[in-house]
Amino acid sequence: MITLSRRLVLASAGAALAVPALGQGSTRPIRIVVPFAPGGNTDIVARAIAERLGPVIGSQAIVENRSGAGGAVGVEAVARAAPDGTTLLFHTAAVAIEPSLRRDLNYDARRDLTPVTQIAETPFLFMVSNPLPVRSVSELIAYARANPGNVNYGTAGVGSSGHLALADFAVRADVQMTHVPYRGAAPYLAALQANEVQLVMDPASTAKPLADAGRIRGLATSTAERAPAWPELPTVAESGLPGYSVNIWHGIFAPGQTPAPVVARLNAALREVMAAETMRDWADRLGFRIVTSEPAAFTQFFTQQVEHWAAVVQRTGVRME
Repeated sequence: MITLSRRLVLASAGAALAVPALGQGSTRPIRIVVPFAPGGNTDIVARAIAERLGPVIGSQAIVENRSGAGGAVGVEAVARAAPDGTTLLFHTAAVAIEPSLRRDLNYDARRDLTPVTQIAETPFLFMVSNPLPVRSVSELIAYARANPGNVNYGTAGVGSSGHLALADFAVRADVQMTHVPYRGAAPYLAALQANEVQLVMDPASTAKPLADAGRIRGLATSTAERAPAWPELPTVAESGLPGYSVNIWHGIFAPGQTPAPVVARLNAALREVMAAETMRDWADRLGFRIVTSEPAAFTQFFTQQVEHWAAVVQRTGVRME
């Protein structure tokens, strides 16, 4: 069990500001803000963390869904919260994408958020409709080149990670495909099964059961290494497009200017939660790979991700509608 002090002394504008402590008798709950609606993968993982975090910190941990504006509403709520460790953001790679796509954000993610720890990562799976006559990424590229514009790909919306990743795939493979945006994963997976779109990228946790049932077909994983949940499926890089790699990740952030001692205590508590065998077994069943990190390492990773997606946006020319 990690022991957290009853009080943390924060320095603000040169003056010491005492705030209620995390853990051991604290009556203040930890709010984990999820910037999406309930029920999705991010919400499911956040609730599993909150359930296990409470006993570690000695205080209740609750999930608060603050959806809207593609996730910006929830991010801004955390960016504007007091930097005392009681409000956290649980987000995806989308938080590193938004700065390059949107000019209407009321926050600067790198300035107004403090990375605490990465939590997990999961590969996208390249999934195609059963009628599409391809069995590999190389065959998909050949088919798309022979039928320019006739391969429709579905995503969760303009500027989503799936949209950018598939737009980048098209640029790298020198093919023309048609983007069809939907309002989330359920609609585009239904469209794929109906052959209204022929290609999607989706996390293993939702795509693999459909593939196992024979309703759609898996071609490859998006990451540099094969997915543990589907080891027989090749990567995009090894099956037709060398150098291609997309990693979808989850991480936890605190408000900007959160003092280092608070961040360190949160980091230790969260890493203890994620190290539990029950949590790892649970993550394996969902197709996630747990990846935790020290705050400095996660900060460096986040900066690299912002730069990576900025390059993708520039290369693909994707713009918010």
